Amino acid sequence: MINDNLEQQALALFESYFINFAPYNGTTPLSWHEVSLDGVCIKITDGSHYSPADSPDSPYPMYSVKDMETYGFNSSSCKHITEDEFRKMKQNDCVPLNNDILVAKDGSYLKEIFLCSETKDEAILSSIAIFRPNPDIIVPETLLYLLKQPSVRRDVRDNYVSGSALPRIVLKDFKRYRFMLPPMEEQKKISGILHSIRIQIKANVDKIHQMSLLRDTLLPKLMSGEIDVTSINF
Repeated sequence: MINDNLEQQALALFESYFINFAPYNGTTPLSWHEVSLDGVCIKITDGSHYSPADSPDSPYPMYSVKDMETYGFNSSSCKHITEDEFRKMKQNDCVPLNNDILVAKDGSYLKEIFLCSETKDEAILSSIAIFRPNPDIIVPETLLYLLKQPSVRRDVRDNYVSGSALPRIVLKDFKRYRFMLPPMEEQKKISGILHSIRIQIKANVDKIHQMSLLRDTLLPKLMSGEIDVTSINF
């Protein structure tokens, strides 16, 4: 609930500033300019179209859109690949980098969108898109919360999706999506707040995961009597 509230605050703040231009009396400032997604990104692509065999004992996870959650991947049910296959994925740029924005592309498109806070040894399949922002042009949080906006989701649904049984975003079309972008200094002012909110959400998620791990470790021991709590005064 706390994270949901923080996320809604971030979305509302972005909408007010970048879409409704509230600080500028609803008028687009002259210093802002129209850009396209491919104009502000170093790369827009998707993951591997080749799916290696599952190697459960390997330490290299390979994620698909079904493994995406609101703020990251769920590694409990994903497939794993061998070191050789992972090396191939890395060579083909199917391993997300720090500050890449990952987008659910196929099926439940745009349902999950999150920013990678670090580079990890994990690969992704083609059901996930990678948006790699150019740091000289756009702050990663600016692009992240643009893609999360309900108005953008509606536009994607109406204009950039193909297929009915398995709808998917057509990246070659969507990469030309255009929007208004302020100069970098103005981006940094508002994106600093968005960044703080995102970091707080990540800290909350990490804490929840730690508590869940502790619960899953202790509960079987409590149930089996391996841990004796009879002497504890409540």
